[in-house]
Amino acid sequence: MKFWQKAFITILVVFIASINTCLYLTSKYSFSLNMERDMGRATSEYHFITKSVNETLNSLYYREQNEPTSSSIESLMRSYADYYKKENVFLELNHAKQRLFTNIPDLVTSGINDEGLAKEANQTEVLSSNGKYYLAITGRVGGQYEDYTLTYVRDLSELFQTHARLNRYLITVTAAVETVLALVLLLLLRKLTHPIRIMQKATNKISGGIYNERVSLPGKDEFHELAENFNQMAISIQEKINELDKNVQDKQRLVDNLAHELRTPLTAIRGYAEYLQNANTSEQNRIKAAGYIMSETDRMKNLAFKLLDLALVKNSKLDLQRMNPRELFDQVQSGMQTKLRSKGIKLEISSSLEELTGDSILLQSMLVNLVDNALKASARDSIIELRAYCERFPILEVRDYGWGMDEEQTALVCEPFYRVDPARSRSAGGIGLGLSLCREIAHLHGAELRINSSSGIGTTVQVIFTTHLQPPENLVMHKEV
Repeated sequence: MKFWQKAFITILVVFIASINTCLYLTSKYSFSLNMERDMGRATSEYHFITKSVNETLNSLYYREQNEPTSSSIESLMRSYADYYKKENVFLELNHAKQRLFTNIPDLVTSGINDEGLAKEANQTEVLSSNGKYYLAITGRVGGQYEDYTLTYVRDLSELFQTHARLNRYLITVTAAVETVLALVLLLLLRKLTHPIRIMQKATNKISGGIYNERVSLPGKDEFHELAENFNQMAISIQEKINELDKNVQDKQRLVDNLAHELRTPLTAIRGYAEYLQNANTSEQNRIKAAGYIMSETDRMKNLAFKLLDLALVKNSKLDLQRMNPRELFDQVQSGMQTKLRSKGIKLEISSSLEELTGDSILLQSMLVNLVDNALKASARDSIIELRAYCERFPILEVRDYGWGMDEEQTALVCEPFYRVDPARSRSAGGIGLGLSLCREIAHLHGAELRINSSSGIGTTVQVIFTTHLQPPENLVMHKEV
């Protein structure tokens, strides 16, 4: 299909849809104005009749010193009905669900429901019967005749017939206008696209490298050929730029992740080194501190290689192994002990899982990040809970009782470089990559990172393992370790 043909169809459809929509809205608005006018008139007449009936019934009551008889009420209503009948208005008066008078057609009466009518409320509805439409207003007479209900029915058939005639007229006019518009648009597009076809031939010469000779390249869509020649050059350049940008972003992300991940073990190493330098302690404690330094150094080395593998090798496989979650928690606690002690925060560990399958280095890195985030959000002398349990699936959970987050912050917290409180995070050394990296590690294990947080209450982060790599025994609960 030629470009001008596609443009013709598209523009024509837009014009037809716009014209039809405008005419439809105009017709609808005109009908609604007429309906409001008739409803306003009907409401005014209804209130006038209701007030008149109430006053007349009161006069009959004071004159006869007794409740008006059915015959007098019927005579009264007959006078009103005869007067308004020439305006296609019908009336009905009921007393305690007993019909005292009516001249409303039976088919219309069956559609009126006055049950549950409030004392000072009117019920308005539009009814249809045998192709005719009626406006029905039902309400209580009021005063001492609260148990009397008056129904007012106005024939709206003329309004609906007028609306139908107007719609038919608009459809006829629209069809004629759209036919003329289609012919004019067809001729106009053919004339406007002629220069574009000439430009397409010149573009073929430029793309072919022959600037002083005309080249004819056949094609079905002139705009498609023109765009294809220009776009081919743009696509080639764009591919190179995107490739360079991606390499720069990958390198920058690698540097940021490494810097973020190396901060925690370096802090632990420095803490134990200062302890060895300044503390007057036993040889056994010195050996223990040196061991922690070595373990953190090894973890830092392993983590660096692992991040390099994950960042640079797309098909990198996890070093899966079975581990005891309690031992994993102990390693996390050892690495975070210095930070925890500095803020007086207690890390409570519990595990009801005997075994978990995963990459121990990455899982430890993920938990260290989660505990570190919980520590930053917690007040001094509070607690952080680190748990492993099973609720249909194995779950690792870190819970704090710190500042918490609102819904908007919770939704964005895993985005790279996002900080809940930029000033506080920057002062604490955060760069907004920890939870982003935790989410990537969770996804690599086929797990879901779920965050529940309430401002001023705290945050719970769950890593839910739904992968088939987990041992079957993890699908049942074990006793607390």
